[in-house]
Amino acid sequence: MAVMIKGGKLVTAIDSYAADLLVEDGRIVEIGIDLAAPAGADVYDASGKLVLPGVIDAHVHVGLELRGHASSDFRATTREAAFGGVTSFLTYVTPRVGESLMEAVNARQARANGQCYVDYGLHASLVRWEDREDDEIPQMIEAGIPSFKMYTVYSDAGLASSEDELYQAFLLAGQHGGLIEVHCENEWMIESRIARLTNQGRLSAADHAETRPGYVEGEAVASVIRMACDAGAPVYIVHVSSGEAAKTIAEAKDAGIDVFAETCPHFLLLDEEKLATADGQRFATCPPIRSKAHREELWDALEEELIQVVATDHAEFMAEAKDEGAADFRKIPMGVPGIGTLLPLMWQYGVREGRLTENQLVDLLSTHPAEIFGLCPEKGTLSVETDADIVIFDPDLKVTISPDVLHGYTDYSPYDGLQVTGWPVCTMVRGNWVVRDRELVGSHELGSFIRRGKVCQRPGHRVE
Repeated sequence: MAVMIKGGKLVTAIDSYAADLLVEDGRIVEIGIDLAAPAGADVYDASGKLVLPGVIDAHVHVGLELRGHASSDFRATTREAAFGGVTSFLTYVTPRVGESLMEAVNARQARANGQCYVDYGLHASLVRWEDREDDEIPQMIEAGIPSFKMYTVYSDAGLASSEDELYQAFLLAGQHGGLIEVHCENEWMIESRIARLTNQGRLSAADHAETRPGYVEGEAVASVIRMACDAGAPVYIVHVSSGEAAKTIAEAKDAGIDVFAETCPHFLLLDEEKLATADGQRFATCPPIRSKAHREELWDALEEELIQVVATDHAEFMAEAKDEGAADFRKIPMGVPGIGTLLPLMWQYGVREGRLTENQLVDLLSTHPAEIFGLCPEKGTLSVETDADIVIFDPDLKVTISPDVLHGYTDYSPYDGLQVTGWPVCTMVRGNWVVRDRELVGSHELGSFIRRGKVCQRPGHRVE
């Protein structure tokens, strides 16, 4: 059935205008003023509302196993995504010992099959380098997985890569058209600080933050960028949390280095003082939330387009699981939920507070992620022949954030009790309503795997 969305204000990365929009066979087929609806079309009146391209969350953890606990599964994560206006997300596939990347991908897709309200893609984790083969990177790219996650930390979990391994990965990715994304922190510095604080009996959530000061991130970001530059490959820095990292990225971009970066709402909005409260462990993540000074530098980096993406690093554990580490941060499953609040929080604290325009918001949440990670031209904007991934957003709707309105897995939110003005009311994935007037109407069998194409489509350099 054709769907006509009438009377709304369409917002893209480069323009905002009143128009109607016609959807047929999962695609946008016409945009214009006072369009005539085809016979039998489902007509939705979007008067007074914004019509946005679906949000793409480029950094999501599903079924993450930490400290004996597992984070939200595909069904719960994608349900929360749909209520929050996220129509596509990218999550991780991490091979086990002795497992090839393709074996891990097949297992991951089997877990997701029939369990997704929205579309998903995969980043392949290049861990346990001794198990990797040179042909795996081109094999993944051919399979529609052109981005690869690496770490400079977590040796005890078998995730960390040496400088030589990182460099070899950059060479291979650069040769075959892939993108390496890196979790950047200096492991030696962190482990030294953990040992010192442990000996002092300082193991609270606030103490955990002291093990990972901003310069620990900044130093690792600088090292990784130098390797990528020398290898002639682009690099994507995940979850930038500190002023030191932002300054390093600025220097690299001034030098013409091909570096992309993301930050997260919790780094833009939450204060390190949260970690010192009675439930501080519920705010614990890696890297940690920091001071107001760091937050301001990150907002500046967004406004200056040094950081091109806002993603969530969504890792949704139950409050009980987080609370097990209240007296010992080594027992906390790190991470915070965020996929359901990404759009309304960035609207409230970005657009409504005058830090971002509505077009910049779309760029950060939809268009740039699509360009960087190979989802365009099908996703990331509103134009004829793109996928009909559409969000209808009420800029005047006041909502108090709670687990009940998020429809996710966990029983808490880092933003519990916060009232925002502006909330998604409808979400459409490839022409199918998933959420309509804040009611779940779609199927968990709708979402499908996204085979992605060419990465790094030069954000900020589009033909407009």
